[in-house]
Amino acid sequence: GKSALIQKGLGNPTAKSGYIFASGKFEDKLLRPLSAFSDAMTCLAKCITVGHNEKGGLLSSSGGSSIAASIRDKIQNEFDEEDVEQLRRVLPGCAEILGTRRTSLFCSSSQAQADKAAFCRGGSGSRLGRLSLNLLGGKESISRMHFAVRRLLKIVCSHFKGVVLFIDDLQWSDTATLDLMKSIALDGEIPSLLIV
Repeated sequence: GKSALIQKGLGNPTAKSGYIFASGKFEDKLLRPLSAFSDAMTCLAKCITVGHNEKGGLLSSSGGSSIAASIRDKIQNEFDEEDVEQLRRVLPGCAEILGTRRTSLFCSSSQAQADKAAFCRGGSGSRLGRLSLNLLGGKESISRMHFAVRRLLKIVCSHFKGVVLFIDDLQWSDTATLDLMKSIALDGEIPSLLIV
């Protein structure tokens, strides 16, 4: 149906033209906030880390490092620890491009281990698990998450000719996803991004 048409008509040609095509799909039976967007971002992260390494490790325009390493370095330099952790919880499939968590010089090793254990208990692999109310509670937290996702997309999109995110079965979406998509669509500073 429509999904196959988008994949053949948009997905395959974009890949041949040097663009990245990533997709995520809402399921009518699953009520997971941001699930399709998280899946699309997981697909995007895999394209960056695995796909480009298989194609000869496309190099960054800045020189000898891979695009994935360049993106990871830029994220580590521009994001604070709290924003990276929030992105890890909301977009667990992007962990590889987000890089490893830097331990604070002021944080004891036992505190770092406790933080790691708390994070591991809340994580769920490459699929989005249950979001805690603390994560998406309050307008400030939601705004901060939107801002972090937009900054992540700005960094990723600036390294490619173009990025296409296909969100399938949007009729099953949740309010959190629609609000995030609106936030992304209204941000005029994300280069070369098309959301279908």
